[in-house]
Amino acid sequence: MRVREHDRVAMSGVVTAEIRDVLARPKFALALTQSDQANIAALLFADARWFALMIRITDCRDANDNKYLELALGANASVLISSDKDLLSLHPWRGVPILLPSNYLMLF
Repeated sequence: MRVREHDRVAMSGVVTAEIRDVLARPKFALALTQSDQANIAALLFADARWFALMIRITDCRDANDNKYLELALGANASVLISSDKDLLSLHPWRGVPILLPSNYLMLF
């Protein structure tokens, strides 16, 4: 993955659980086999740095997205990559750029 050439992926238990849940949703089941889902998860989680979320954040208008801000804070992230409109609306958040994946890749 290109991100690993330049940055490290930060991960937490609650973020991992949501990623697995999203990959298993019916709309993805039409396009992704269980094996595909497992391969995507393995790629995302491989070599990730794991963090316990210690500080509660309530800055996002979608409370379900605060876990990503908590992870960014706990990991001392230099960038948060997302295509979620609620997160993108906070750009920059506490000095951390929030970028679309395509905009992130254009940095390299």
